[in-house]
Amino acid sequence: MSDPSRIYVIGSGSIGMPLAAFLSAKGAPVTAVRTSVDGAAPATIEVKVDLPGGQSLETEVGTVSLSEIKRVDDGIVALTAKATANKLIAEKLKTRFAALPLVVMQNGLGVEQPFADAGFTDIYRCVLYATGQTVAPYRYRFREVAASPLGVVHGNPAKAPALVDHLTTPELRFCHEENIAAQAWKKAIINAAFNSICPLLGVDNGIFYRDAGVAAIAEAVIAEASAVAAAIGIRFAERELMDQLLLISRRADGQLISTLQDLNNGRETEIGFLNMEIARAGGTLAPPIDTPITRVLGELILAKSRTARSHP
Repeated sequence: MSDPSRIYVIGSGSIGMPLAAFLSAKGAPVTAVRTSVDGAAPATIEVKVDLPGGQSLETEVGTVSLSEIKRVDDGIVALTAKATANKLIAEKLKTRFAALPLVVMQNGLGVEQPFADAGFTDIYRCVLYATGQTVAPYRYRFREVAASPLGVVHGNPAKAPALVDHLTTPELRFCHEENIAAQAWKKAIINAAFNSICPLLGVDNGIFYRDAGVAAIAEAVIAEASAVAAAIGIRFAERELMDQLLLISRRADGQLISTLQDLNNGRETEIGFLNMEIARAGGTLAPPIDTPITRVLGELILAKSRTARSHP
């Protein structure tokens, strides 16, 4: 795969804008594409990203509204917008970027399906191991937990290593993964704990390594969800997911999970692609596998989200 003419980062939030800033600082041609605002002409903004250890990165990033982009025939699309809008975004992207490799960088299970349904044939999935938080306009707090695996969903597997090279920066690393479906399930299970328990308690991501009682709830979610994954042929080593959860908790201490940020800002959450999708998948098996703790935690987030959005 030759060098792309440009990388288009779709979604300019707490993950997308830092990614665009890292790529810009690396010298890569990049544009942050805003999906929530129509009619914004191309502009250059100053972005600051606070990194671990008191470090920070400041750089210029070019931005534009999705509505202002016409058909593009060369480049890479990195999707970081919220998965809740994927059906709408897929319809908008297919008239502009359908010929480009699409890297879906979102939480949850099945998030890439709307793009396959829309006719994209070159789809890759990235499972992000990083946390981001908006602290002020165009200022973000960002922390990488580990290199993020990237692999093919539909298309040419040989392109995946090149995409890893194009997207990797010193602050946010990617790695090629052949079995990306297993990685997606692994992260979805871990996120089912983080994205339900932390928001319900109103606490940061470090709670699991600080509090054994809360960690026990997470372990129950992992046990339920792992049983569903095993039934469809995806198995994890004993303690693998719990050890990963505790590692993330320690490294992301003080960071707020995206669902808590969404609830605080009256936005729809992605819990439907996490707890609720795991519960749905378990219910379709023969015999069905019930996931009562995972499901109820998800239902509580849905209820809290409805309340937050109806009473801003």
